Amino acid sequence: MDAPLAGKHLLIVEDDAVIALDLQAHLVESGATAVPASASAEALDLIQSSRFDAAVLDVHLKDGNSYAIADALRSQATPFVFLSGYLTIREGYTDIPFLAKPYAPATVTAALATLLAPKA
Repeated sequence: MDAPLAGKHLLIVEDDAVIALDLQAHLVESGATAVPASASAEALDLIQSSRFDAAVLDVHLKDGNSYAIADALRSQATPFVFLSGYLTIREGYTDIPFLAKPYAPATVTAALATLLAPKA
C-alpha cells in the first residue's frame, strides 16, 4: 500500500463532520495520523498543545473563518492548505495552496505530500 504521508501528524479543521471523517479516513489510509477540529477555538488549542507536520483548513467555519488558525500555523512554520467551497481567499493568504470543494481525496494527499517534501 502506498503511504505518501507515512508518519506525519496532521490537523484537519473542518466543521462538516461527514467531510472531516472522510478526510481523516483517507489521510490515515495514506499513513498519517489525523486529528480533526470543528471550530476555531478547538483548533487553536490543539495547535498550542501539539506539534503538527501540516494542516488542512476549511476557510469558512460555523464560528467564523480559519485565518487566525492559519496565522498560528504560520508562526510555527507549519505548512497548510486551504480547502473550501468558496473561491476567494483573503489578501495575505494567496500564497497558500487552495483546493476547491468538492475535492478528490487524492488531491489533498498530493498537496500535503508536496508541502512536506524535502526542499532542495
